Amino acid sequence: MTSAPNAGTTESGAVDEVDRRPREELYTALQQDGQQLAVRLVRLLHRMADRTGMNPTDFQCYMLLRASGTMTPGEIADSLCLSTGSVTGVVDRMEAHGLVERTPHPLDRRKVAVRLVEGSEDRIGPRAPGMRQAMIDLHSGYTLEELRVIVDWLDRAGSTLDSLIEPKT
Repeated sequence: MTSAPNAGTTESGAVDEVDRRPREELYTALQQDGQQLAVRLVRLLHRMADRTGMNPTDFQCYMLLRASGTMTPGEIADSLCLSTGSVTGVVDRMEAHGLVERTPHPLDRRKVAVRLVEGSEDRIGPRAPGMRQAMIDLHSGYTLEELRVIVDWLDRAGSTLDSLIEPKT
C-alpha cells in the first residue's frame, strides 16, 4: 500500500506525521491501494478455500452465507454472478459435506432457502490461522476516533460498491 511521503510510523504501525499530499494524489493512492487490496483479498480467498479443501466457488458461497444468512439459490447466483444451474451444483456439494441445508422458503412456498448448518464452521476447519490476531494487531495503533472513521469509510465504500453492482431501475 502507498505510504505517505515523509511520514514515519510508530512502533504500533500508526502514522506519526500528517500526510500532506494534495487531494488528487490521495485519490490516486486510494485507487491504486484499493486495487491492490482487492487482488490481495482474492488471493486470500483462494488460499482460505485451499486450506479448507473446498474449491473457490464453493468457499465464496460459504462466506456469502456466513455474511448474509439464509438465501435462495437465485440470490446466491446473483450475488456470485453464477448461473442457477451452477449454484445447484455448489449447493449439492456443500450439502453433501454437511455445510448447508435446503429448507422451505419462509415467505414463498414455491422457493427453497439455503442456510448454513449449525456447526458448519467446525466442519471446514481453519481458514486463515492467525487472521484475527493479525487484524487486531493492525488496528491496535489507531485511536477509537480513527477506528470510527475506518468503520464509517468501510460502510460507505460498501454502500457505494453495492450501488454500482445493483441494476439501476
